[in-house]
Amino acid sequence: MSKLGKKEIYSYTLYGFTMAVFSAMSMNYTNIFLTDYLLYSASLMGTTLLVGRIVDLIVALMAGGIIEKSRLKWGKYRSWTMICRFTAFIGCTLLFTNISTLPTGLKVSATITAYILLHGSLAFLQTSQSGILSLMAGADIEARNILAARNAQAMALANIVASATIIPLINYFTPIFGAAGAYTAVAILLGLVFFLGATILSKAAKPHDTPHFKNAGLEMTTPTIKEMVMSVVNNDQLLIYLASLSLYFTAFVMNHGAMAYYFTYALGDFLLMSLALTVTTSFAVVSSIISPKIGAKIGKDKAMVVGLLIYSATFFGMTFLAKESLIVYIIFACLGMAGMYFFLGFGPNYAIDAGEYYYYKTGKDNRAIAINMYSIPIKIGFIVGGTLTGYALDAIGYTAGITPTPEFISKLMWVFSGIPAIFSLIGAIIMQAGYRITDEDAARYAKANAEKMIGEREQAQL
Repeated sequence: MSKLGKKEIYSYTLYGFTMAVFSAMSMNYTNIFLTDYLLYSASLMGTTLLVGRIVDLIVALMAGGIIEKSRLKWGKYRSWTMICRFTAFIGCTLLFTNISTLPTGLKVSATITAYILLHGSLAFLQTSQSGILSLMAGADIEARNILAARNAQAMALANIVASATIIPLINYFTPIFGAAGAYTAVAILLGLVFFLGATILSKAAKPHDTPHFKNAGLEMTTPTIKEMVMSVVNNDQLLIYLASLSLYFTAFVMNHGAMAYYFTYALGDFLLMSLALTVTTSFAVVSSIISPKIGAKIGKDKAMVVGLLIYSATFFGMTFLAKESLIVYIIFACLGMAGMYFFLGFGPNYAIDAGEYYYYKTGKDNRAIAINMYSIPIKIGFIVGGTLTGYALDAIGYTAGITPTPEFISKLMWVFSGIPAIFSLIGAIIMQAGYRITDEDAARYAKANAEKMIGEREQAQL
């Protein structure tokens, strides 16, 4: 039985909850805010976000190295949680600020800046969250799975809250601040919720995350840039996982990026989105409890393959059968939720396992870099999925306020779910073909690596 303390579990879980509520704003409403309130064309929106996402990816790739080499006084990971809670809050607020009257060039520049500030901060926050998990749990695989599972459950619960409250809050604030200003008010409110969660986590992590220079008896060294790059390039298991997860997030981002358009133009009622998301995310809470248990029984490696196959099948079902039916959409969305929690319940543990595998195989400890790479598929998903959404909407003839025809709706369904289904299917094939770290292997690597570090520390203190 894991000896992980309740304080650590509750603090980590609360942080996951507040992060998910906060992230739901940018995940689900950025596209429609840019097109319908800042008056971007679909293609300009896609291009603008593409630029921001490319820079964001560069930041995310650098985040692990920066964290690894940093010597901040509040600890290796919690320092960045303390700093980036401010920058993420500011970035989200700016992203949903009404700048529609600015010249196009200034408007685009402001949007890109806000996007980078928000999502660049999230890159550091996600890496720090995964790092804090590894420090709190240590080499205890059970503790790692407990934290990851509780975090997934908290995020599922948060999605219910976000789904049930964001659109009603926007409607509530609209008479007070105007239609666009209501988005700003909600962004600020959710940012404050996240700020509280980040503060609580940073306090709970303090005993586990001591600054580098306080590790008595060890001269702390950091890898070179080349070593960090090679630790990713030469880690075949990490690359397989990253490729598969990138395809999943591409599907996820495309689906969520087109969701508001599906409810507005296919089903004809934007408010139905709040109802549907509340139902599906409520089911996600159940899935986040049950599905990871099934995933644990079949093993993390197989859980991701099966989960992606289920996710793909449900998206194909949506494409052909949910054009006019909210109930059909909800059924398929719930089944998709059940599938994705087969593997999402393990959180960053795949990346952590791949880091342990590389350390065990080569003797080079670049586990922080592997942990950092967990956030990269999310960035790739935003770049590919987000950009495809904008350009695909433009290609099918979308303009703000369009009167939908049956032909337009059929094309919209492929943007919303058909293309995402294909990406998910490819991800399952890649994972099945190349990933081979079993749960038993992961436990063996972690134990051996922990024993090696203890031996090195004792040797250094002699």
